[in-house]
Amino acid sequence: MNALITLWLGGILFGIGFLHLRGKINRADAKSFLTGHIFLREKIGVSLFQRLWFLGRTPFALFCLGGLIVLDWRAGVIAGGIFGLAAGLEVTVKRLVGRPRPFKLSPVGADMLQPQPPTDPSFPSGDSFRVWFLALLIPAFWGAPWYAYLVSGGVASLVTLGRLAMGVHYPLDTIAGTGLGLTSASSTILIWRVAGLLTV
Repeated sequence: MNALITLWLGGILFGIGFLHLRGKINRADAKSFLTGHIFLREKIGVSLFQRLWFLGRTPFALFCLGGLIVLDWRAGVIAGGIFGLAAGLEVTVKRLVGRPRPFKLSPVGADMLQPQPPTDPSFPSGDSFRVWFLALLIPAFWGAPWYAYLVSGGVASLVTLGRLAMGVHYPLDTIAGTGLGLTSASSTILIWRVAGLLTV
């Protein structure tokens, strides 16, 4: 995995998410949400997404970071520090932008199907951020081959799609969250390499 490329890609995706602040793009994002929500809910069903939901939650991310600290305290502290900074940025943007959740705007056919209803604003998607952060970080820590990233990326994609399927995020929310996850994970990996904690 090329951490520099994913760092730039993440930054671009995070920036793209802010396009929802433009009226026409916001309306297109809302239409895309409803189309994706109904398609995923009816063609795939929500049970798979509900089962995978925990992979994007904060407790799971903290559990994984705790495991990193146990295995290699320096790598774990670096990862935890960057995760904390990224999480702080996520919360700050949520408060500043204050985008309502799509199910709260009551579009026809939209349902809140997440196991627990969210109470914070919609933009950016925190679950997308956390699952993509882990999807890059864990294989990099273990020096896993390229196909491990395909597996972790596939799981992260399902979790991200689940945000639409369960009616709690617009597409641009998840794109920005994915970008934040890629950027923070890539930053961690680059610092690990500079510190001599990774040999690949």
